[in-house]
Amino acid sequence: MSNANPSVESHYEALEAQWNSVDGSLEFERLVVPTGNSDSPFHRWFHLKEAFSVDLLPTILKQLSFEGMSELRILDCFAGGGTTLVSALEMSSQAHVTATGIERNPFLHHVSSSKVRALQAGPSLAQELKKAYVEVQHLYASDARFTINTPALSTFSNEAYFPPSLLNSLLRIKAAIEFCDASALARDLLLTSAASCVESSSRLRRDGRALRYASERQPKDPWLEFSNRIQQMIEDTSGSQAAASSASVILGDGRRPLLHVDESEKRDLIVFSPPYPNNIDYTEIYKTEAWYLGFYEDSEQFRSQRLRTLRSHPSVRFSEEYDYESSSDAEAVRELLAPILGAVPDDRYATGRRQLIRGYADDMLTLFRHCRKVISNKGRLVYVVGNSAHGSGDALFVIAADLMMARLAELANWRVEEISVARSLRRRVTNSRFLRESVVTLSPA
Repeated sequence: MSNANPSVESHYEALEAQWNSVDGSLEFERLVVPTGNSDSPFHRWFHLKEAFSVDLLPTILKQLSFEGMSELRILDCFAGGGTTLVSALEMSSQAHVTATGIERNPFLHHVSSSKVRALQAGPSLAQELKKAYVEVQHLYASDARFTINTPALSTFSNEAYFPPSLLNSLLRIKAAIEFCDASALARDLLLTSAASCVESSSRLRRDGRALRYASERQPKDPWLEFSNRIQQMIEDTSGSQAAASSASVILGDGRRPLLHVDESEKRDLIVFSPPYPNNIDYTEIYKTEAWYLGFYEDSEQFRSQRLRTLRSHPSVRFSEEYDYESSSDAEAVRELLAPILGAVPDDRYATGRRQLIRGYADDMLTLFRHCRKVISNKGRLVYVVGNSAHGSGDALFVIAADLMMARLAELANWRVEEISVARSLRRRVTNSRFLRESVVTLSPA
């Protein structure tokens, strides 16, 4: 176990002392991970390992005494797989909810948008899915000749990753879906099911920060995987009434919600879990699904997407332009970041880590400023974020995103109501108590 950088730890102690920090493990430990999602209708359609639980939103609403409201307007700036939005729609019997999500990743946008559209479609969708599935099954098994194009991503051409027969099956499923006569929603759901088979049909697995080759893994049959997932969708939609509430997902920049939502339509609750400041590049780890569905056609499109995302990782070199430097809060941000930047060891990772710290702070300050303009007077903002350890040995330091974001929120005219520590993370790595995941509640100042 390494000793964390003492100057950074003192900096975090001083920051935390300003606010109400509590042990929230009893309420939130199981909710900041996807507990229950794999067994819940609609939520189970795609496994997003970084998601939070289906039960998180109801718990937050209860704690904030929002559960009895007849009208509720919710914004999620990082929609991901759509957990917040689906959970909001499932509350239709309790309140009329208007929920909006924003998602930058085109594949995750496809998944979350498909889910919320399905929840609002009603049980007739199940019959549409059955009909479309039968047609796809016929086309897949027939001698029909499709134009089957292997994605340009080299990963698909590696036979160790994707055995040729299984890759051909995956591509034939997609071609049959695109050829079949189905509604736009039914086709999107079929494509979501097909994309959810990509990882299990390969010897690749998502492991922490990257896709990794697992030589011992036995790829599964794509058609059987696809069929099982479609049957889940049919089961879930056949037992569902059209949600009385409404939800939508916008493909856009979650850091700047004012680009996508009307400032005059104030939200009662803004809730999100942004990418954490670590080494996870979501464009990279969900790239096979995105390339499979055709969201990228070449490496330039792929790189362009990576550069449009939140500056939460050093996998690419982002622009070193920071808006806070030209703002009235420049000195306060520099004061916040100085001890963290000073802890970065001068090694080959130094430039990337310093860009990560400054870029993440810049993006979060922008986000909080935008959110402040769309929150109602009695509204709340709740974010879930995990802190991360960087470096090793005596050079190890922690980026306490929960505290860094809290201070940036104050600069954007928010009040920190509570920092609820949900759980500790990998205590064997460091003795720092700031290596943790937290649920932080803000109110308009």
